[in-house]
Amino acid sequence: MRLVVIFLAEFFFSLHFAATLYINSSFLEHFFGLQTIGILYVAGALGNAALFLLAPRLLNKFGTRGFLFLFLFFTLGSTIGAAYAFGPYDAAIFFLIYASVSTMVYYALDIMLEEDTANRKTGEIRGIYLTLANIAFAAGPILITLLGTDEKFKYFYLAAALLLLPLIILVLFFLRSKHPRRKYTGHSLPFLLWWKRKAVRRVTFARFILEFFFGMMAIYTPIYLHGHIGFSWTEIGVIFSIMLLPFIIFEWPAGILADRFYGEREIMSWGFFITFVSLLFIPGLGKEAIPWAVALFFTRVGASVIEITTESYFFKHVSSNDSGLISIFRLSRSAGLIFGAAAGALAIASLPFYSIYIILAFAVLLGLRESMRLVDTK
Repeated sequence: MRLVVIFLAEFFFSLHFAATLYINSSFLEHFFGLQTIGILYVAGALGNAALFLLAPRLLNKFGTRGFLFLFLFFTLGSTIGAAYAFGPYDAAIFFLIYASVSTMVYYALDIMLEEDTANRKTGEIRGIYLTLANIAFAAGPILITLLGTDEKFKYFYLAAALLLLPLIILVLFFLRSKHPRRKYTGHSLPFLLWWKRKAVRRVTFARFILEFFFGMMAIYTPIYLHGHIGFSWTEIGVIFSIMLLPFIIFEWPAGILADRFYGEREIMSWGFFITFVSLLFIPGLGKEAIPWAVALFFTRVGASVIEITTESYFFKHVSSNDSGLISIFRLSRSAGLIFGAAAGALAIASLPFYSIYIILAFAVLLGLRESMRLVDTK
């Protein structure tokens, strides 16, 4: 029962997160230039990284359920604040709060899920968990098509705030801490231990490359498609809905294959290769929706199997008590966003906008290198 509640909680939070993910950068573009947007994303990711550094201490103080409630409160408040932000200062402040706190909800759910996961079923359970999240993520672009003009950002954020209410009810009435008095290891992050454990370190680097890819794509692709190519928000919503289908189709089967037949190394490596090849086609695309949808779809075919295999591999090498190592692994999201935002801002300052996809392609090759060095679990 608790596992089902965790799945539902993550599903509703992903619905919320997806409702804001692809419109945040365009919302900020109403107040700031591209360089400033990149700086704001970096600042938000730095705030998120600081919270991950404090996470073990906060878990020990509040417990997992209290920790989850704390960051749900800040996420809800900053989402409502963004809905009513009419000037650059309040828009920046609420965005920075949201960017700093929102992913901590996923971190709390991560720990709860790990408490209920048998090691031999890690890939399968994480596959179901991520598939449900990605069904929710696929609904985000549909919301863009329904609400979809630049003047309606307020309604995006209010809709996103409402989507948090089922999650709050689930946590309040149905989700209890399995170990309410548990003390998590350490008050700071164990970077030395992380470095010594080669399997954990290498899969974290592979995940960092994936998060670098996600960060740069989420920030700059909506701006590129809308502001430079000229697609309407309705067209972008359809393109993104198709783009996200691989996360629904492939993650659960890939998790089962990794558990029972192949292990993660081979599947992860193929994922990096598919993403690399797909990115090379993007700079030549014009204003035709179908080629964009196909190219972005295949980038996510690769990304979807990288996501599940990095999740499965990492959580087979840690336990729920390793909150510090889990924090470092999740720091890859903040670090990837920091470097993705910065690299994109530097690229478009001196190169054509499409150059970001070439940069991404060669970054993905570094991920392929890391995945090939893993010792497989099969």
